[in-house]
Amino acid sequence: MVRSLLIGLVLLSVSASAQMTTGRLTTSFYGFEGRDTALAKVLYLRAYENVYLNAATENYSFNMNAMVSNDFGASLETDPELRVNSFLLKIKNIGGVADLTAGRQFVYAGVGSGLIDGLSGTAKLMENTVAITGYGGSNVIQSRDIRKSYIGTNGLFGGQITYAPIEDGSVGLSYMNKRWQRKPYTSTRIDSLFRPYEIVINSRPNEEELASLDVEYEHEQQYSFQAKTDFDFRTEELSKIQTFARVGVMSDLNVTAEYIYRQPRVAYNSIFSVFNVNSTKEIEGGLEYRPLAKTFLFARFANVAYVDDNSQRLVVGGTYDVISATYTQNFGYAGELNGVSVQAVYPMMERTFTPMCALGFAKYKQDKADPSSSVVNATVGAVYRPMSKLSTDLQLQWMSNPQYKSDMRLFLKINYWFSEQLGLLD
Repeated sequence: MVRSLLIGLVLLSVSASAQMTTGRLTTSFYGFEGRDTALAKVLYLRAYENVYLNAATENYSFNMNAMVSNDFGASLETDPELRVNSFLLKIKNIGGVADLTAGRQFVYAGVGSGLIDGLSGTAKLMENTVAITGYGGSNVIQSRDIRKSYIGTNGLFGGQITYAPIEDGSVGLSYMNKRWQRKPYTSTRIDSLFRPYEIVINSRPNEEELASLDVEYEHEQQYSFQAKTDFDFRTEELSKIQTFARVGVMSDLNVTAEYIYRQPRVAYNSIFSVFNVNSTKEIEGGLEYRPLAKTFLFARFANVAYVDDNSQRLVVGGTYDVISATYTQNFGYAGELNGVSVQAVYPMMERTFTPMCALGFAKYKQDKADPSSSVVNATVGAVYRPMSKLSTDLQLQWMSNPQYKSDMRLFLKINYWFSEQLGLLD
């Protein structure tokens, strides 16, 4: 009842003050043949309806993104399924320095990110050189339906402070604390007389508590540098170090380098935290070459170091006008793979009709002694947009691998955009 009342008040306040309303309706159909739990063949034909709505004035805005889906080829217990991705009210320019957002929203502030039901706010100070962001709320469950939860045992909160002393560079410090409660379960135990009895097991919530330092700098597109360091308060160790640099050695040639050190991200109190885990170190170097306006070539080579072994990765590719191609080769401890993918997109009829096709082929094996397996996939389709407000996307997807000799799927999507200028008072 309380949630319904709050939703009604939000809609009422927005409808009473909105000057511009924009949105998109997306209807999709996805059909394929699969197998149920008894391994019997089942035809799935799933329909989706996505509604995106944004109503805004100079200082107020309302945003909603929700999707309902249902399968018409097979009966699923969860159908019809409703997913609410966003439902929020934003107030901008409070006191000339701050923005406040309330409702279901995705937050991203340095080390902290996730979908929450709660509050977030950002304030810009010292002539916009300092930005302070804070957020807090309950974690949204994976199904994204509207369900009661409590911040104390299932919450995410944190914040970030960024300082940009110069136009091309910034430094950020962020913190996040995340907890999500695990469902209780029953188990059979034996008493002192060896009689079985049932007991309810309540596990402690999984927890994450991290801090991060971020640095970014770019100089007139000639060179750029990014660095990020994450610290885990639960393990009292650095969980991630990542640096990336791009240098323009010539007007059409860039050199890139990246280093990543990471510990497996395992939540505190998780069952996986009792196992021994080891870090990995990855070093990658690359070249980016643009000899012509419509031509772009790249090559990257990486080495990943494990505790007592290594693996390598090579990626070479490029684009020319409407065609793009990529070749990938993996070898070493992580397994062997050779794959190539090609895609072409060709706009026609003043870009109202855009056909496309894609083809991929790969051979792989997890160990040198294993036999090779192959996977082939292909996609053909087209996008038709007869007017700016309407588009239709049709794709036929096919794949063949050791598990499925022939997997054929059909995807259809229809988009309709709308906007309405309202003459109501702000």
